[in-house]
Amino acid sequence: MVAVFEPVFKPGGKNAKSELPSHNLSPGDIVGVALMKSEPSEKSLVTGIVSQVTSFNISIAFDESQDIFELDDDEIFKLTKLANDVTYRRLKATLKDLAKVRHGRSQRLIDTLFYQEEISSPSREFSFSFVNENLDDSQKEAVKFALMQREVAIIHGPPGTGKTTTVVELIIQAVKQGLKILATAPSNIAVDNLVERLASYKQRIVRIGHPARLLSHLQKYSLDAIVSGTDETSIVEDVKSDMQNVLAKLKKARNHGEKRALRDEMKVLRKEATQREEAASRDILSRADVVLVTLTSATNDGPLKHLKEDHFDLVVIDECSQALEAACWIGLMKARRCVLAGDHLQLPPTILSKEAAAAGLEVTLMERLLKTLAKEKGRDIMRMLTTQYRMHQDIMAWASQQLYEGKLVAHESVASHLLRDLLDVTEGEETNAPLLLIDTAGCDLYELDLPDEVSKGNEGEADIVAAHVDDLIKCGVKAVDIAVIAPYNLQVELIRLRLSAKYPGLEVKSVDGFQGREKEAVIISMVRSNPKGEVGFLAEKRRINVAVTRARRHLTVVCDTETVSHDPFIKSLVDYMTGKGEVLSAHQYIQEGKVSQTFSRPVRLLDMMENKKTQSSTKQEKSREKPLQSKEEKLAMYKLDLEKFISDASLSTLDFPASLNSHDRMVIHEVAEQLGLGHTSTGEGKERHIQVSKVKAVATEPGGSHSELEPGNCTKAEGAFETLTERVKNLNAQNGEVLSQDLQNIEGKSEESSVHISTGQDETLPATTRAGEEASSKAGEEASSKAGKQRNNEKIVKKTASELQGTVGKEPDVNVPVPDDMTQCQHCLKNVRSPNIALHEAHCAKQNKNKPVPVGPAAQDKSTGGVGARKKDPRTQDKKKEKPKSQTNRVSDVLSKIDDDDFDGLIASITELDSKCAYRKCKTLTNTLGRNCEYCTRRFCLTHLMPEIHGCGDAVKEAARRVISRDGVLHSGSGVPNRKPNHARRAQLELKLEKKLGELSSKRTKNTEKKKS
Repeated sequence: MVAVFEPVFKPGGKNAKSELPSHNLSPGDIVGVALMKSEPSEKSLVTGIVSQVTSFNISIAFDESQDIFELDDDEIFKLTKLANDVTYRRLKATLKDLAKVRHGRSQRLIDTLFYQEEISSPSREFSFSFVNENLDDSQKEAVKFALMQREVAIIHGPPGTGKTTTVVELIIQAVKQGLKILATAPSNIAVDNLVERLASYKQRIVRIGHPARLLSHLQKYSLDAIVSGTDETSIVEDVKSDMQNVLAKLKKARNHGEKRALRDEMKVLRKEATQREEAASRDILSRADVVLVTLTSATNDGPLKHLKEDHFDLVVIDECSQALEAACWIGLMKARRCVLAGDHLQLPPTILSKEAAAAGLEVTLMERLLKTLAKEKGRDIMRMLTTQYRMHQDIMAWASQQLYEGKLVAHESVASHLLRDLLDVTEGEETNAPLLLIDTAGCDLYELDLPDEVSKGNEGEADIVAAHVDDLIKCGVKAVDIAVIAPYNLQVELIRLRLSAKYPGLEVKSVDGFQGREKEAVIISMVRSNPKGEVGFLAEKRRINVAVTRARRHLTVVCDTETVSHDPFIKSLVDYMTGKGEVLSAHQYIQEGKVSQTFSRPVRLLDMMENKKTQSSTKQEKSREKPLQSKEEKLAMYKLDLEKFISDASLSTLDFPASLNSHDRMVIHEVAEQLGLGHTSTGEGKERHIQVSKVKAVATEPGGSHSELEPGNCTKAEGAFETLTERVKNLNAQNGEVLSQDLQNIEGKSEESSVHISTGQDETLPATTRAGEEASSKAGEEASSKAGKQRNNEKIVKKTASELQGTVGKEPDVNVPVPDDMTQCQHCLKNVRSPNIALHEAHCAKQNKNKPVPVGPAAQDKSTGGVGARKKDPRTQDKKKEKPKSQTNRVSDVLSKIDDDDFDGLIASITELDSKCAYRKCKTLTNTLGRNCEYCTRRFCLTHLMPEIHGCGDAVKEAARRVISRDGVLHSGSGVPNRKPNHARRAQLELKLEKKLGELSSKRTKNTEKKKS
C-alpha cells in the first residue's frame, strides 16, 4: 500500500505544485509518520519505507497490516527518518563472524586483504571476445586484469570514464566462463543501475530486495515477482486459503479439544507454505547467473540463506568507495575472489560521529587497500580508467592535475563540446565559455550570520546564481540541462525560492544529491564569505571534486576568492579558472541591479535569524564592523608600500604578486592613481599582475611617442588637456555632455605651487591675489630648478585628482599664456578655438543683452579682482563653495581615474554612467525604467525626469514661449480653436450634402406632381 505526501504550503493556490524543501530522504529509507503538532518524543502513528522521491512529493509504502486509512486527510503530518537498527545489527554480526572464520572458500581472500598472505600471481592470459565492442583500451585492460586476478582486483574509475560499463562487461565475461556472481553496491540506485544494464544483455539475473525500494520498471526482476509467477506460488496461495478457513473455525470453536486440533492443523499448513516458498526461492536463486543485492541485505538471514555456502565464485562490489568496510565484508565472505570498483577520490560514506571517523570508520576498504597494498607494498592490484566521456577538456584538466596525476584524457567526442553546440542554443559569451568564475570578493556579499550548528546561506550568491541561470536560458539552454549545486542545504533552499517556480525542470541540490550524475551546465555556489576566511567542510577535496566533475559543457563557480583561497585545494581551482576561463566580478551584477536587497527567505530562516539577533546582538555588530576595518587596513598597507616605493630613488618600477584577487587589484589601481603613479596590468593567465612605475604618460604626440609633463612646461600641459577633452567630447556628443579632464600638474618644492589652466567650464570663483600670484610664480621657479636637477632620473609624479579637485571650476587666471590655436573671449574670458571665436563672442553678446563690452585695464581689473572689480558678497562665495558637483564634474571624477591611453576604459566608464540617473547623487539604474530628457538628452529615473527638477526649467520656459509664439495661444485649450476640417473630411461632407439636397429635391418634385394630378 502506497501513500503520497506533498508539501502543505502552495504559493500558487490549491492546484499549484510546490517543490519540497531540501531534505536527505531517498528510496529505501525507513520513515515515521506523525502529526505536525505532536511532540518529538511521541511515537509515530505508522512507519513505512520511502518508495519514490520527486521534487514535489514523497511516496511511502506501508505494510498491509498497518491501517493508514485512519489518518485524517485534513491533518498536517511530518515525516521523520528513523534509525535502521537492523543494518547496525547486521554489521555487528558480520564483524563477529569475520573474527571466527578459520576455513572455507573465502579464507585466503580474508588473509590477503588483511595482509596475512601474499597476493597470488595472475592466472594465464586467455583470449575472449568483448560483448561491448565500443570499449576503449583502458576499459579492455581493466576487464582482462580483473578476470586474471586470483584474489582481488580494483577498477579505479574517475568521473565520466565508464566505470559501470566496464563492470557490466566484466560480469558478462565471468558468466561466459561459468562463474556464479554476487553483484552488490551500497545503495539501491547503484544496484538498479547494474540490473538495468545487465537486463539489456538478456542475462539470467535476480534482484533481491523490498519491492518498494526498486525502480518500478525493474520490479519484474525482483525475487518476489519471479516467485509469484511459479507453480509453487499457486499451491502456496491454496495453502494460505486453507489457513484462513482454519483461522475462522478457530475463532468460533468452544471445545478445547477442537481448538487444539485446529491449531495443529494451522501449524502444518504454515509449515507447508513456508517450505514451498523456500523451495521456489532456492530454485530461482540457484538457476540465476547473477544475483544482485545491496551490501547490507546480502546476509544469511535473508533469501541468500537458501543457497549453499560455496555457491558464489566471484563477488563484485560497485561504488565500493562509498561503502563502509564492515558492509563490504558481508558479501566478501561468500566467495574466494572479488572485484572492487569505484573512485576513492569522490564522496566517501557519510559518518555522523566525529569520534568514529577519527578512529578509522571513514576509511573505506578500497582506500585502505590502495594505500597499503598498492603504494606501500607495491602490489599490482589496480587498473585505472583514463578516457573520460563527459567533460570538456578544460573542465577535466583541473581534476586530472590535482587528483588523478594528470592521466585523464578527454575523448574526442567531448574534448571541445560547448553549450553553443546544443540544438536551439545561440552563440554568446555564456555559451562560448567552458569555464566561468564569478568573484564576489570586495562586494560585501557575506554569508548569513547564523549559529554554527545551523546550515550556511549566502543571499547575494543566490541572486547571482539566479541571474546566471536566466542568462543561460535566454541563450536557449533548457532548464533540465542545468544543475545548481550548493554544499549547504540552506543555500539550496534560498536558490530554489528564486528559481524553482520559474523553471520547474531545473535541479537545485546539494553535492551528495549529484553523485554519479551529470548535466550540460553546472553552477556551483561556494557560499562561504567571511572575514575570518573559514571554509568549513568545503575543505573536503572529494566534495569539491564531485561538484566540479558533474559538468559536461559549462562550469560556473560563484565564490568569494578571498575567503575560499584560504584552503590550498580550492585556491588551486580558483587559480586554474582565473588562468583558463572567463572571470567576472560580482560588481557587474550589482551595478545591473541583479543583486536584490529584498530577499526571499524561508520561514525557518527568519526564525533562526531573529533568535540569533536577540541572543548575540553585540557579536553581530562586531562582525559587521570587521570587514570595513579590514578594507581600511588593506588600503593603508598598499598606500604605505607605494609611498616607500616613491621615496626609494633606486627603484623605477614595482611589481605586485599575481596571487592578488580582483578587489585587491582594484584597490592598488586606485591608490596608485591617487599618488600619481603609472599603473598597468601585465602578463597572461596566472602570471598576470600589476606593475607600478614612477613615469606616467600624459599625452600622445602625433609621432606616437608619449610626451611627459615637466615642470614649467605649461604649453604641453594645455595641449594634453585639450587632446583628452576633445576625445571625450567626441565620445559623448550624442548625450550633449561637456566633459572636463582633471588638470595635470607636477609636484615641486612647494605643495602650494600650481599651474592654472582654463577648463572651459562655466563655474567662476574668486581669482588669486597678486601676492598669491607672486608666491605661485616663485614656487614655480623653484620647482622648475628642482626638476632640472632630477631630469636624468625621470622621476615625474602627477598631482592627485583629489589635490586638483579644488582648481576645477575656479575663475581662470588671465596671466596664463593662451595656446596658439586658442583665443580668449573678451566677454566670459574663456579660451575658445580660433575658428569658433566669432560665433562664441556673438553668443556671449546676445547672452549679455547688448551690454557694453569692457576692454582694456577695466576688463582686466574686473577679471582679476583688481581696483575696478565689483566686490562679491561673502555669503554668495560660501554658497558657491557648497554647491554640489555638476554632472560634468561627476563624469570628470570617473574619467580622472582612467589611464589616458585606455580608450576602452573611457568607453566602459561612460557606458556605466549612462546606465545610472544623471541627477547628482542619484544612483538609480535607468536601463529598464528611465527616459531621456528632451531638452538636455540625458537619461533620468522616473523621480527626477521632470525638467524642472533636474535643472532644465529654463529650457522648458523657452520651449513654451516658442509654442505660444507659433500657435498664438497661451496654453492648451485657450484661444479660438481652429475648427476647419481637413480636405478629406471636407470632401466627404460635401458629397453627403449633395446627396441630401438631391433627395430633398426629388421629394419636392413628387409632391408637386401629386398636387397637379
